[in-house]
This record gives sequence, C-alpha cells and structure tokens, in this order.
Amino acid sequence: MVNIEELRNKYNQLNKVPSKDNADFLKKFLMMEEGETIVRVLPWKDDTQEFYSETGIHRINDRNYHCPKVKGGECPMCDLSFKLWNTKDETNMDLARQIKARKRFYLNAVERATGEVKILSVGIKLFSKILDCFFDEDYGDITDVNVGHDFKIVKDKSGQWPDYSKSAPKPKQSPLGSDKETAEYMDTLHDVHGLIKVASYEDLKKLAMEITGDD
Repeated sequence: MVNIEELRNKYNQLNKVPSKDNADFLKKFLMMEEGETIVRVLPWKDDTQEFYSETGIHRINDRNYHCPKVKGGECPMCDLSFKLWNTKDETNMDLARQIKARKRFYLNAVERATGEVKILSVGIKLFSKILDCFFDEDYGDITDVNVGHDFKIVKDKSGQWPDYSKSAPKPKQSPLGSDKETAEYMDTLHDVHGLIKVASYEDLKKLAMEITGDD
C-alpha cells in the first residue's frame, strides 16, 4: 500500500514547499528584489540591547544552524571546517567553504514602500555600509526617530552574487514618521535578539560526524 504521508513529505522535500508556520515566519522578513529598496533602520526599544543582533549560520542539509560561537561556546562544525581547510586539498577546501559559518545580522526596518516593520537580514558588507553612517559626521545615528536618515538598499544581481556596493543613506535628515506612526512602528518591533536559537553542541557534533563518515 502506498504511504500517502511519506509521499507528501518527499514531494515537499524535493519541491521545498514551506509549511504554513514557516511561510508565516518568512513574511516577517523584508524580501529585497533587484533594484532599489528604501528602508528606515529602527532603534531598539530601550538601551538594554543594540538595534541589531549578530549570528553565524551553518547551512547544512538545507537547514540553518546558529553557531554556538556567537554565545562564546564551542562549535564542532567550525572545528571541522578549519580542519578541512588546512588539508589544502581542493575537495576538502570546497566542503569547508560550504559548511563554514556565515555572518548574519538582523535589524528592524520600516519598508517605506509598504509602511511595514520588517526584519532586515543582511550580510557583513551591507551591514558595514549601515555602520559606516554612524561614524560619518554627515549622518551619525541614522536610526534616530527625529533626525535620522532613510537608507537606500541597491541590489545588483548582474554578477554571480548579489552586489550591494551602491547602497547608501539618503542625504536628507527626516523624522521616522508622525508621532502616531512612530509609536506604532516602535510597538511592532520584531524580537531580532530572540531569533538566534543557538544549535546544541551535540547536534552539530552528530552532523560533523555524518559529514566525515565517523561513527
């Protein structure tokens, strides 16, 4: 007898059909299309934490694992990546690149086109361009709700990888919105710090052993 549920799981796996919960979760993120996206990066609600959260993500078997090193822990996957890279064997080095942790930063941002508060997920290069504003006397704290700056993200997909080098803050200072809009934006901040659920040492150790073929 055909097991319909197993077939459905296999179909979803092959076609990567997201579950409803996963689809709802992804809706919280800002999906940047090619071209320009204007956002306003938001401050955190108080001074207890930064306006962003930082993580390192291992992408293994189409799943994301937050690296324990983010919280000062040990990481078997990082150890394996380092070991493979140091063999200087091209095959091993390619695998090391695939499993290494990649820096990711989560920020709250208003998507100006929709007026919605979204989670902005960015890599090192784009995050560095955002941080550069804080050190530039012409801009300063671009997250300031009264005299901050909108930020123009420019995504160029003409090369092998998306290029964000043309992204820059808008030159004119502007308020985040009216008092009412600002209050609503700040009341709907996403918990970017709570997004980072560090993978357990045991789970990563098991994955590392599967990769190396060890028992």
